[in-house]
Order: sequence, then C-alpha cells, then structure tokens
Amino acid sequence: MSVYAIGEALIDFVPNRAGSLLSGDIAFIPAVGGAPLNVAAAIAKLGGKSAILSQVGLDDFGEMIIQTVKNCGVDCNYLLQTKEAKTALAFVSLREDGERSFSFYRNPSADMLYSAKNLESINPSSNDILHFCSVSLSAPIMKEAHEKAIEKFRANGGGISFDINIRLPLWNSVEECVKAVQDFIPKADLIKISDDELPLVSGKKDIEEGVKTLFVGNVKQVIYTKGAKGAMIFNKSGLLCDVNSYKVVAVDATGAGDAFTGATLYQLQKQNIALNSDWSAELSQNILAFSTAVGALTTLKRGAINALPSLEEVNTLIASETCNC
Repeated sequence: MSVYAIGEALIDFVPNRAGSLLSGDIAFIPAVGGAPLNVAAAIAKLGGKSAILSQVGLDDFGEMIIQTVKNCGVDCNYLLQTKEAKTALAFVSLREDGERSFSFYRNPSADMLYSAKNLESINPSSNDILHFCSVSLSAPIMKEAHEKAIEKFRANGGGISFDINIRLPLWNSVEECVKAVQDFIPKADLIKISDDELPLVSGKKDIEEGVKTLFVGNVKQVIYTKGAKGAMIFNKSGLLCDVNSYKVVAVDATGAGDAFTGATLYQLQKQNIALNSDWSAELSQNILAFSTAVGALTTLKRGAINALPSLEEVNTLIASETCNC
C-alpha cells in the first residue's frame, strides 16, 4: 500500500519569530512545504511509503524541494520540473500563540500547471491511497489533474482521502471555494476538516449537524480536528472517538495539520486498513492518539517538513503522557 499525494509543492518562508511584520526586524527562512507534500513527507519519515504528484520550477527552490523530500524517503518519480513557471512561494506570519497566516506567490506557479497527462504512467493498485487538499482545486489545470487522478484510483479500487485545508486568499471568492470543496467531498472515502472550516463548508454551527452534511457520495469517515484541543472521528452513525491533544508549548503550527493527516494515513497503511471500511471505536481511538502526538510534536519547531518527528519521538511522547480518549 502506497499513499500518493497530489497538489502543491512550494517553499514556505517562515519568520524567525512571531509578531507583526511592521516591526521591521523579522527575518524569513525558506522551508519546503505545501500541504500534500507535507503529508507525503510525514508518512515517509514515520517509515511508510509515499509519493508526490506535483511539479516545481527549474530553479533553486525546485531543487531544494526535490532534495528535501527525497531525503525524507518520498518517491519523487512523479515530481516534475518545468521551465514554464517558477516554484511557488508562501510567506508565513506567526502570532504569539504559534498560529499563522499565509501570503501566496503563485500566479501561476509550476505546480498549478501540473496536468492530467502527467498521470498516464501511474498505475495504482486496490491497496493504494490518493490524498489531496483544496488549495490546488483553485487552479484549473491542476484541478483537472485531480479529477483524473481520482477517477484512476477509484477505477482501480484505491482509497481517496481529502483534507479540506481551505486557504481563502487563493480563491476569487468564498463561494467559489466552498462550491469546489462541496463538489469534491462526495469523491472521497475519508474527509478531514478543521473546526474553523466546518461552519464554512456545512453552513452549520453545531458540530454533529455540520459533520452529518459531509456524509455524501463515498464518504465513510470524517475526522474533525480542533487544533490544540484534539480531534474527533465520525461515521454515518455518529461519533466514534473524541481525543484530546498532547500539551506542548507551540512554536509554529505550520504543517501540524498535515503531519496529523500523514500520521493517520501511515497508520492505515501500516495496518492495511481500507479507507472505505467500517472503523471501530477502538481503532479510531488508537489512530487519533497517535496522530495527535505527531501533530503536537510538529509545532515544536519552525517550518513544516523540517519539523516532522520521527517514529521514535512519537512513541516516546505517547509513552510519557496519556491523552484523554
């Protein structure tokens, strides 16, 4: 079983400290990122098998991305380079509590030009998983590639994972973003959505009512994340598990949600559990206990991929502290 992540591959410019850019003394450090790429890297660093389906520019930033994820163990055979556009950049601003906002420079960027024809050599098996997010759905060419990839994995019996991961500055309007997300939700077996995204996508303030609206099409499980407060897993019948996160002093939350998602897919891969199967409460609890540990540890360093923990670090944290499941 391998996880193929499709979508943006970019450079996050991470500030050396939290605070307003108006202070004039904040410096930015380049770090490899992009939500799908972060997920693939998290899986590989934990010891799993992953590949990235994307494109970078024929420039130094593109080379930095390729070398970084190769060093993590990610299969880069489908990570292309092009002269047609530069590698995407994103500047991150940090609040004092570690939360962040993004300013993107990708109009267009190399990843936005990744087309459906680039998928011709990919032959997924029934055990493989395709993972995607909503960011690249804002780019028409890459959106078409997503549709083709989903069609290909579905035809071969593979699983589909969708992390909503909304970044509104990349869209022409909120309505356009929400429509794209709602159009792609039925195509997935597993949905991950955060506490700030659920009201926007579902139109509901109540968690359970909002989650119910997501069970359309192929959706079997929904993971609802609450940042530092933990996460929940639902199936069509209702809540399976509610787990608190591990208490850490966060430095930078960049990539923590992606690390959480990667940890979830890694566990499913390791245990050979299909995304469209019926998960038990015990399985859901174990998944969240592990994934919240990975997410928490990722906040202890700046950046995304460079902050990902090893399996040994995760097991040490789990052994030293019991989360409230």
